[in-house]
Amino acid sequence: MSQGKIENRIAVFVLLVLVGFALLAGRMAQLQLVQGAEYNRLADGNRRRIELLRAPRGIIFDREGRVLATNRPAFTVSLVRMGASSPDPEVLRRLASILDIAPSEMEERVTRGASVPLYQPLRIKRDVSPEVYTIIDENSHELPGVILEVEPMREYPFHNLASHVLGYLREIDDVELARLSEQGYRMGDMVGKAGVEALYDLELHGTHGGRQVEVDARGRRIKTLPRQVDPVPGNSLVLTIDAHLQDVAEKALLEQMKILREDPLMPQERVGAGAAVVLDVKTGEVLAMASIPDYDPNLFAGEISLEAWLTLEQNPLFPFSNRAITAEYAPGSTFKMVTAIAALETGRIHPRETFYDPGVYWRVMPKTCWERRGHGTLSLEQAIAQSCNVAFYEIGYRTGIDSIARYAAKLGLGEPTGIQFVPRENLGLVPSTAWKKQAFEEGLPGIRDPRWYDAETLDASIGQGFHRYTPLQMAVYASALATGQRLQPQVVKEVLDPGGTPVRQLEPKVVGTVGVASAHLDAIRNGMLKVTQPGGTAGHLFTDLPIAVAGKTGTVEMDARLGRDDHGWFVGYAPFADPQVAVAVIVEEGGGGSRAAAPVAKKILQAYFGFPVEIPAREELEGS
Repeated sequence: MSQGKIENRIAVFVLLVLVGFALLAGRMAQLQLVQGAEYNRLADGNRRRIELLRAPRGIIFDREGRVLATNRPAFTVSLVRMGASSPDPEVLRRLASILDIAPSEMEERVTRGASVPLYQPLRIKRDVSPEVYTIIDENSHELPGVILEVEPMREYPFHNLASHVLGYLREIDDVELARLSEQGYRMGDMVGKAGVEALYDLELHGTHGGRQVEVDARGRRIKTLPRQVDPVPGNSLVLTIDAHLQDVAEKALLEQMKILREDPLMPQERVGAGAAVVLDVKTGEVLAMASIPDYDPNLFAGEISLEAWLTLEQNPLFPFSNRAITAEYAPGSTFKMVTAIAALETGRIHPRETFYDPGVYWRVMPKTCWERRGHGTLSLEQAIAQSCNVAFYEIGYRTGIDSIARYAAKLGLGEPTGIQFVPRENLGLVPSTAWKKQAFEEGLPGIRDPRWYDAETLDASIGQGFHRYTPLQMAVYASALATGQRLQPQVVKEVLDPGGTPVRQLEPKVVGTVGVASAHLDAIRNGMLKVTQPGGTAGHLFTDLPIAVAGKTGTVEMDARLGRDDHGWFVGYAPFADPQVAVAVIVEEGGGGSRAAAPVAKKILQAYFGFPVEIPAREELEGS
């Protein structure tokens, strides 16, 4: 090859090298000068991460300062996506095995969290055991993107106690997150789903903090950087509930159900549900609100097992139902005071009038008294004390359904009590001529005729038929009879800031007065006093109680052809001369009120007034 050709090739090679260097220099200039800031940000994002510091929820106390809901530290396993690609399938498989989660469920959790930003934790499982924590920590080099955090977790020290009052928590869903994100809620937060946990969620939630940490290429924390914003705990609540009284109410219901099921003479095999409400008649504060069956809200604070969920969900007695405010029942004979007040106020009867009961009522149609031999001649007070059906058939017939309905509403039945709660209270039903006509026009099941019949008035007069009321309404009713006014029930006494200083106190609120002449109320109250004295339907139970109790038993007749037993009611207040507390108790399918519900009410009153109460441990009662 000639010298000239060699020199030409060398020149071309040098030119190509120079062009290559020029391109590299240009690219480096672009990366460093034009896009340097952007790549520096991305690199910093790989090196630094903002960790959310979740705020502890506010503590929930009973009225005496006992802790009903608090927080404890718990280990949480989360996944951080380090790039746009999906997490390594092998990492997910290994993590699912360690956490004992099905691979399909793991994939579903990751897919559900696809909207979580890069480098931000996606919670996979909370409250893992120390053993699982150790396994993940020791194998972190094989689990890139998997991080361990310590977060506050809700804890209910008394388990089932007041579970329907407290409610429970679940992880926030997409709909809730969209609504609450502007108020500081983040994916993975726990929110209240029922009870005061839901009603006061914004108060209890708190304000999250955050910190910067430096991580390596696998997402493992290397060190915490100085800048940190501490979380602010949520406000705390002081409830009106007395935990001791609540405990007695719940266990008294469970004990009485056990007694009824095991009664050798007349076993009530289907009994297993009921409710009790206790009110302070001077303030409207709910001192106890029991609903059986109930549940342990601790189950929902972490990962509830499928078995535990199905046990609750498939229970035919519906443990999630707060019977105290949502279940509606006919009142039975506890309604007879309404009938009597309506008759007195409209002048249909006189307080000193007497009534004769031969055992059968012949006006309109033959209807028997529960006492088939009849009660003979009775005063109004004696008719209440002995729960004479025939006397109240006559009183109701004279008065008429619309007058009865009007005074039922005055006493709080079929009316909103005003309680602020989740779920909302049901309103019940006061039957009347206008109601039946409307019900017929709306096609309500079982209403085949818009006309109201006298025979229906007879049933309504003794609390049977179309009536439907909640235990809370019945407690308000008993309180109204005691004081002559209706107070709004409340379950929260005050709100405290994280330092324990009151920020809001809830004051008693009068909803209305019953508007009944004092002489007429006195006649009713005297009749209720006689109920708990010798000769009254509950006299055999209360004679040994050192305080005088005004009360009324009731039996709700159920259709035996459908395999249903009667429900038992008791409503009342004490002490008789200076009322402090009102109580309403219902035991579903427990039989008559004196047998099923009155013993529960007695134990509640014993506990409230400081008398000894002997009740087995809850474990023993639930194990039956």
